[in-house]
Amino acid sequence: MNDALRRAIRVASFDKQASRQLLFDSSATGDAVLLVAAVETVVAVAAMIAASFFNLSFFVETVILGVARWLILAAAIWFMGTRLLKGSSAIDAMFRVTGFAALPLLLGAVDGFVNNRLFGWLGLLWYLAVVVVAAGVALSLGWKEALGAVVLGAAVILLIQLIFRAPLFRI
Repeated sequence: MNDALRRAIRVASFDKQASRQLLFDSSATGDAVLLVAAVETVVAVAAMIAASFFNLSFFVETVILGVARWLILAAAIWFMGTRLLKGSSAIDAMFRVTGFAALPLLLGAVDGFVNNRLFGWLGLLWYLAVVVVAAGVALSLGWKEALGAVVLGAAVILLIQLIFRAPLFRI
């Protein structure tokens, strides 16, 4: 099994040590980008297979918006956690730990096949819970402060989504 995938599984299972290791591994940033793009690719392809259509623009848009969502959410969490809640971390460390937390979003691939959005919601909630743990580790915050940073960061995403009508959260 690939080392990046192994690390992502550990992060997705709420392993704080795996998140802590990512803080200091700057070479893992590229793996985080590839992991997020791969998750978005799988979800987009599954949606197209379930709907029996192929649309290149839908595919590209889904992957790009997924990567953008990750970057904006990580930056918003980092900003809220360092400026408002007095945590400390480099932004690239936040990108790494939240990128490796993206694995639960794969549950969204099931939605089109069962004609229900329950799995996508479960994947999103699992992802956000993992991000709370990872943000707590990355920002050196307690779980309540980390939860606050993630909630405030997600609120920024929802605000951007409402203003620009860009579906950054797949709900």
